[in-house]
Amino acid sequence: MASSSSSSSSIHIKSGPIEGDVLWLQPKHVSEHVWNGEADRKLHIRRAVPIYQGQEEIPEEIIPLLRQSGFYWIMKMGYLKINSSLITALIERWRPETHTFHLRCGEATITLQDVSVLLGLHTKGAPLIGQTNLDWAELCEELLGVRPQEGELQGSVVKLSWLAHHFSEINIHDGNVEQLQRFTRAWILRFIGGVLFVDKSSSKVSLRYLQFLRDFEQCSMYAWGPAVLAYLYREMCSATDYKIKSIGGMCILIQMWAWERCTTLAPKRTPPIMENKPLGHRWLRRGNQHIGNDDLIVFRRKLDIMKRHEFLWEPYTATVMSMLPPICLVGSMAWCAVVPLICFHVVEWHQPDRVLRQFGMQQPIPESPSQPWNVHGLTLKGKMDENWFQLLAPFISQWNNRAEFRVDVYARQEGLLSFNSDYMVWYRRKTKMFIDPNNANTATLGEVTETLQYMVSPQGRNTWTVDDLVPYVEKLAILSQEQERITEPVAHGPSSERRFPPQQFHMLQSSVETRGFDRRREIVQAEDFSQHMEQRGHGMYYTPPTFAQYPSQMYQYPFEGHDTDMSASEHSFGGVAETQPHFSWPTMTPSQQHDAPMATPNAPLGQQWDVPGAIPAMGDLLGVDLRHEFSAEAEEQGRRQRARRNPDRQARRWDRPCGTSSRHHGHHDD
Repeated sequence: MASSSSSSSSIHIKSGPIEGDVLWLQPKHVSEHVWNGEADRKLHIRRAVPIYQGQEEIPEEIIPLLRQSGFYWIMKMGYLKINSSLITALIERWRPETHTFHLRCGEATITLQDVSVLLGLHTKGAPLIGQTNLDWAELCEELLGVRPQEGELQGSVVKLSWLAHHFSEINIHDGNVEQLQRFTRAWILRFIGGVLFVDKSSSKVSLRYLQFLRDFEQCSMYAWGPAVLAYLYREMCSATDYKIKSIGGMCILIQMWAWERCTTLAPKRTPPIMENKPLGHRWLRRGNQHIGNDDLIVFRRKLDIMKRHEFLWEPYTATVMSMLPPICLVGSMAWCAVVPLICFHVVEWHQPDRVLRQFGMQQPIPESPSQPWNVHGLTLKGKMDENWFQLLAPFISQWNNRAEFRVDVYARQEGLLSFNSDYMVWYRRKTKMFIDPNNANTATLGEVTETLQYMVSPQGRNTWTVDDLVPYVEKLAILSQEQERITEPVAHGPSSERRFPPQQFHMLQSSVETRGFDRRREIVQAEDFSQHMEQRGHGMYYTPPTFAQYPSQMYQYPFEGHDTDMSASEHSFGGVAETQPHFSWPTMTPSQQHDAPMATPNAPLGQQWDVPGAIPAMGDLLGVDLRHEFSAEAEEQGRRQRARRNPDRQARRWDRPCGTSSRHHGHHDD
């Protein structure tokens, strides 16, 4: 008889991804340090918003000029409080390789659409590239009316405190248009250096942006929206290095993006939309600036266990869009374009082709990321005399021809994407599903449930006597909240219709920066995470050999027709081990149909169905008519109930080697 004493075993969980051809920077990513249990790193938000007379507000006198320049709406957003724990948790899921967040439900990202709708910055115009070797003191005197003294100007950089000192009061400029313009330029520079394009010091700003502020009307014609997003992308990519302790750029955009799309991350009360204002302004109302929980571990867990219905792919409904000011719709042609975002030397790729569900389209398996790695780490150091217009000519050309790089050829996505769609099966192999191994418990429960689901399937019932487990399997499926992935059928989507190949740009080949910004990062090996479980001697604990080691929280099973040599593997039944040679598994559940490495193109859609309830015709997919099989099983259920074997006797039968009888085989307790 099987021993009733319990013994300890463990399931080893690997960090992921299963296949590293997409997230090839994983050994150098901050998430690897988190997985290994190193000290949490909470990012410091670098920001210095301009204040006037001790108040965080914009002087009323300069508002008309700010509107003319296109900066008014975004400046209002600069005063919103930022939750650094939320930003840190999201950066742990940000991938420099793809410029997307890798969430449980798929890739998602901040796009040019979010910049326009949330911030009120348009996304059209000439890219933000200018001269880098001007006489900065002379330019400063011309446009600001003040010439920096010796020591106050370092290259093209002045301190924000210098600007605040010389432009502390607006009353002296009242009635003088030129002086009012100078004050406005200084205010915009303070906002650029303190919020939009923050350097590592958080206290300086480059005068190279001043050249765009000569004429306020002309200033509004530049592509400031793409420049802001490019700089934010660069900061987010840099912050995925565990050694980096702070982040700059328009971080409030990250927070508002998360608030609009993830209800579990947002404050409890969502304020109403404010008509004729950018959507982000609704969070500025008094009483709405509470940032909520500031616990990094809480946000990390929320993202680790987030369910697909908790992420809103299309928050900008027709009603929302109809209430926005016109500036929020200017440049919408670029929203779906795979193009470079340019801010002087910063060139970051906009990749809506990886997040088509954000635009209401079906998501095929995306091709390789578009970001050329030799421009991902460029700086201006030692390149002040470079002709950036000539150096970045291929990028400028692609931006100017952005209409040719739109990805809007896919059918509409109806409902939520099936867990067993082509895209999601591919995605689970390419991504890192969990940041904290402690949060992988949910997935472990889901995977065990999936095997139990197989055991009660028509094929499994021909092998095991598990009728008693049926109600418990159904309860486990509900408790694990993994029922959709386990029971949904495989769903095939469109092939990739990408019409433009990734481009290679050969520039500054002698510069060490072209090796990529990760060249100084430390490589970290992810540790295996052991999850200990108690095994009772008297019970039906079934542990296939693939449960012993499984990568990225996903067990790998053979698919139909695949013969697996399991001659040396041991199965556990009620605490008793048995060897089964050359065992070939029957058809598995839909999400386990892939065992070989998956290439990158095809995606979505599948209706949810329950086992053993209303099951659709699946003969073509599974090679068996489940409705017929379950009907046959139902007819036999009564007889099986009456003829059920004793579990102890069943355990002794499984303990015998193949081809032996009970009288030739002795049984020993564990």
